[in-house]
This record gives sequence, structure tokens and C-alpha cells, in this order.
Amino acid sequence: MAQNPYMQVKDILSEAIQLKKKQKYNEAKTLLRDTLDKYPDNRYIKASLADTLSRTGELEESLQLADEVLNQKPGDSRALIVKGNVNFYKRNYEKALEFFEQARENNESNYLISRIIRTYIRLKEYENALNICQKKLDEEPDNTSFQKLMGSIYEKMGETEMAAQYYDKYLDENPEDEFAYKEKLKLKMKDKDPKKAVKELKTLLKVGSRSDNVFLHHLLAEKLEKLDRYEEAFAEYEKSLEIEPGNDFAIKQAGFSLYKMEDYEKALDYLKEAFRNDPSDYYIKATLVSIFKKTNKLQEGIDFFKEIINNNQGFNKLWGTVKKLSKELGDTKDED
Repeated sequence: MAQNPYMQVKDILSEAIQLKKKQKYNEAKTLLRDTLDKYPDNRYIKASLADTLSRTGELEESLQLADEVLNQKPGDSRALIVKGNVNFYKRNYEKALEFFEQARENNESNYLISRIIRTYIRLKEYENALNICQKKLDEEPDNTSFQKLMGSIYEKMGETEMAAQYYDKYLDENPEDEFAYKEKLKLKMKDKDPKKAVKELKTLLKVGSRSDNVFLHHLLAEKLEKLDRYEEAFAEYEKSLEIEPGNDFAIKQAGFSLYKMEDYEKALDYLKEAFRNDPSDYYIKATLVSIFKKTNKLQEGIDFFKEIINNNQGFNKLWGTVKKLSKELGDTKDED
């Protein structure tokens, strides 16, 4: 007997959720597109596809689908969350918060609450983040996700002891979380002499599985940078990339280390890749512009930013950078 359409869509949505949990976004996208062809008016499929596209960087199509869902059902929380996430990715945090708060009117999921908290953190409105997170922990004191968030909030507020307490609680239940372990160490080493911190971290990285903790390599690199030992810092980012190829943070920071070493040619390779991964990062863009100017590669810069605009939806603001570089290139040619 053929499965009825309702059950078929339900099963496909469940499958898409599992694929996304495994970060198999392209597979989820293909599955949802094929299903949407069969059921073009199904807002649940549209919302799930919009969410998937937001994760693959196809932001304008994601917003378009979210708007279609909202036209079908005003106030749909799934579509509002998508619009919030797209604005979050673009660093439009105030706009993101507006959409998340609208979604919260009929959705109190832990995922949405965590997105609101993270947005307040990005806006540096730590008291608001703290109050919401504390309320969730009052309701669910053993919720480790919110324990970890609480640690992050207190860390941003400079409340080292409170932050460490929450990371300890979280790590008791999640000892395998290497990032949280790094954050706990970072807090303990906050006021430590950088030379002593470097020595301790190098010793720790020789211990068993700790040597494969990419976040400890990042922390060591950060301490080395404080000592202006950029070549060694770069080597640590490289080690972390051997463990986890494609790590966005390591690629970006390696590029910055090379820039400080004035190895501009090599820095370009890293920072171009980093900007392709995150075209909304102002600091990468500013550093790239500086390198294109320092190395007299203005045309290469113009071509690169045009490539980013053509390959990424929603980044037309970069035309301003293209125009500035084009003007400078024209002025340079006039001088010649």
C-alpha cells in the first residue's frame, strides 16, 4: 500500500533533520528540493529547505523561501528563525534579535532560546543573556547546553570564577568537549605570565590525546602571539589544521599571523580562503585590502572581491570595496 503524502513528508523531514545533525547539508538540500518539486506548496518542506540553505551560505534563496512560508502562514516560527539566523550570519545582530523575538511569541524551544542568548552575547548585552539563561537553568538545572552558555556569558563579563564553575559543571557530564576544556584552561591562565602559560601548554600538549586537541593548539598560538612570537603561533595553527583540515578559525588566524610576520604573499592564500568561508568578516576584508595595497595587487583584489560577490548571495555591499580599489588603481595608473 502506498504511503500517504502526509506520512511521506513527515518521514522526509525527519530524514533531513538527521542529515543536518551530521552536517550533511548538501544531501539534505537535494532531498528537500526533490520533495518540494512534488509538494510545491508544503510550507514545512520550504521551511526546512530554507534552514538548510542558510547553513550552506545560499542566504538570499533561504530568505526568499522563508518569506514564502510567512506569506502562507504569518508568524511561522520556523521561517522567522531562518530569517534570524541569516541576519546573525551576516552580523546584523539587532535585526536577527527582532526575528528571534517574533518567533518566540509561539515557540519556546531550547534551540530558539539559545539563539536569542547567543545574539545578546554578540550585542554585548550580557545582563539580558544572563537573565534568560538563568531562567532556563532554574527550569532545567541539569541542562548542560545552558550550563555551557552560562560559562560563556560569565567569561565575557569577566567573571572568571563563575565562568569556571559552569564550565566545570558542564565538563563533568561532557568531558569529551575539547572546546569547553580549552575555555576552562583559558580562564585559569588568564592572569598567568604568557611565558609560563606557553610552557604549561606545551607540556600539556605532549600528554596522550591532548596533542590532538585543536583548541589547545589555538590557545597556545594565542599566548605565543602575546609574546610577538608569530612564527611559532603560525606553526601551532598549522598543526591544528593537520588535525582538522578546513578549520575556519585556524585558517583565519594563520593568515593574521603571517600578516604580522609581513609574509604577505602567503597570508593572502590563507585570508582569501578565510574570506570565502565568511564574507561578512570585516577584519579579514580590511586585512586583505591592506595586503592588496601593500603588494600593489589592486587588480587581483578587485577580481577577488567580484568573485565573492558573484559566488555569494547577499553581499552586494562589497561593490563599495571594489569601487575603492578601482579608484586607487586608476589613480596609480594616472601617476604612471
